[in-house]
Amino acid sequence: MRRSLSVRARVVLSVAAMLLPMLALAGISTLAMEGTLDRFTGTADEALYDTIPLVRLQGLVLRVERNGLYAVWNPEEEALARYERAKAEMVAAFDSLQKEALNEERGLVASASGSAQRTVLAFDVFLATRPENLELDPSAQTTQQSQVIQQNTDAAVEALERAERISRADMLSEYAAAKALEDRTRTAVIAIALLGLLIAVAGGFVLVRSVVRPLHRLREAVGVLSDGALSHRVELDRRDEFAEFGDALNEMAADLERSQGDLAHQALHDALTGLPNRVLLGDRLEQALVRGRRKGMQLALVLIDLDGFKGVNDTLGHEVGDEVLRSAAERLRLCLRRGDTAARLGGDEFAILVDADSPGQALGVAERILCSMRPAFTHDGLDLFLTASVGVAFADGRANGPELLRSADLAMYRAKHGGKDRVCVYDPSMHGAADDRLRLESDLRGALQRGELSLHYQPVYSLDGTSLVGVEALMRWNHPERGMIPPMEFIPVAEQSGLIGALGAWALDEGCRQLRHWQDTVAGAVATELKLSVNLSARQLTDSALPTVVAEALKRHGIEPHRLMLEITESTMVSDVAATIGRLEELKKIGVHLAIDDFGTGYSSLAYLQQFPIDQIKIDKTFVDRISSPEGQALAEGIINMARALTLEPIAEGIEDADQLAALDRLGCRLGQGYHFARPESGADLGHRLATAPRVTAA
Repeated sequence: MRRSLSVRARVVLSVAAMLLPMLALAGISTLAMEGTLDRFTGTADEALYDTIPLVRLQGLVLRVERNGLYAVWNPEEEALARYERAKAEMVAAFDSLQKEALNEERGLVASASGSAQRTVLAFDVFLATRPENLELDPSAQTTQQSQVIQQNTDAAVEALERAERISRADMLSEYAAAKALEDRTRTAVIAIALLGLLIAVAGGFVLVRSVVRPLHRLREAVGVLSDGALSHRVELDRRDEFAEFGDALNEMAADLERSQGDLAHQALHDALTGLPNRVLLGDRLEQALVRGRRKGMQLALVLIDLDGFKGVNDTLGHEVGDEVLRSAAERLRLCLRRGDTAARLGGDEFAILVDADSPGQALGVAERILCSMRPAFTHDGLDLFLTASVGVAFADGRANGPELLRSADLAMYRAKHGGKDRVCVYDPSMHGAADDRLRLESDLRGALQRGELSLHYQPVYSLDGTSLVGVEALMRWNHPERGMIPPMEFIPVAEQSGLIGALGAWALDEGCRQLRHWQDTVAGAVATELKLSVNLSARQLTDSALPTVVAEALKRHGIEPHRLMLEITESTMVSDVAATIGRLEELKKIGVHLAIDDFGTGYSSLAYLQQFPIDQIKIDKTFVDRISSPEGQALAEGIINMARALTLEPIAEGIEDADQLAALDRLGCRLGQGYHFARPESGADLGHRLATAPRVTAA
């Protein structure tokens, strides 16, 4: 593209091209008029110049005649001298004019000179005969002289008329010349006007091409770009301001096109891992379902949830959590086959879309993913061990994208609840369980306000049969339609839905209220010294307000802190060791006792046991059930001896018969609970037990 004049210069030139012919036309017309006037002025001057000398000569002739008449009738010498001077002046004037006159004027001068000479000759004759003339009759003399003067006057008039005719002829000639000049001027003006019109049209065309056409292209480009066609570009022929504006517009369009591409990529991909997000996965899933139905291919959707990732986030922070997610995404990519699609759904959930020839291929991908997550994730020399819960759902001919995603999600949650670090394949029966869970969660949200929840209490006895030393508060839900729902069904729902915090606070307050009621209504030392055990959930343990809630419940019901035992499951404690220790120490400052519930079922808890400020450990029922075998007895004995070595009080759970009680007593366990002693009872029933049988003997 060549560099041309600026738009301003081209506009100025175009306007000048339209205005200059008009200015030239006005100038030429002015000059032509001035020329015509000059010609007329010159003709008049020339006529005047030609006439005035003749008139002057005629005046000199008349003066000669006047002086001659005076000299004829006056004999004085002075009169004759004046006549001679006038005659000499006239002759000199005629001689001078004869020399200066043009060819066409010399005839007039000669004619006037002849008339003047005849007049002079006549006076000379009169003067020569003056003595005789003086004797003549004066009237005759006068008549004679008048005749002479008349002749001379006629000659002068005739000379003047000839001079007028000559001047008139000159003026007519000059007028004809001026008329011809006017005609030529008119022709020139018309020609210049036509030429100016052509130049103006050309200037207008240049102006349109230089200004209007680029503006039209730019306006058209802006309209196209505003309609979303960001690939459109402006093309201009010249390098000027419009071209610079067009370049800026093209650059802006290119930037917008790149930004649109970036936004489209960001809208369809996860910013942290670079994997497709839920939106893009849904689109590809629908396409794969259509393709699978057409080609008869087996389509599988694999959902992955990282086990223990929340502990990494809570303990080491979100930056480390993001690093783990990026590493997990890279491991997933290595497990993919050509044609498979990996996506991040959010949080620590991922999905794999697998086109398989058989279900075995999809399960093989799921197993590879499971194995890829087991090696430690390393951060600053610290090994972080995570596992994955994997759910697999296969598409049938009627499935759509959302249904397949929900099926894989149900399978993944079944894998997580079934022990984690495993693969679970979707079964249609899972939908019924999921629907039941949703209805259960919906009913649970209003159960507390409707008064459907209550606490039952299971006694804790000394195994030597001396006394009832405590009770464990267990929550019960009396559903209006389904009847009594066991805690193992609704407590996990409460934990997953976030309701466990409110339920736990209510259980703590209700347990303290009941303990105070027994103390106030049941006589004897057992009710006064009875201890209350309340379970804490993982969500409650992470709540910074928990120590305040506990202290206020104790104060509200007037319960000594040492009479409250808070039980925490072992798996909850090891998920975030540092945070758990800090929260437990805050609770210990209040004066409450702490116990590890279900001890022996967690993950490497023995390595952290010394760090926790606990008072008791509760031996899980699974160990009590196996205590009759040598291996089970050895395990129970090891736990009891370890507790004593750490100055902790062991409590056996789930004692159901006398043999188990005797075995535990031989191993040195002093406290226990189970159906052998009593089942969980309502507050009123346990109040009767306290009143009627404060001391029991083991059967």
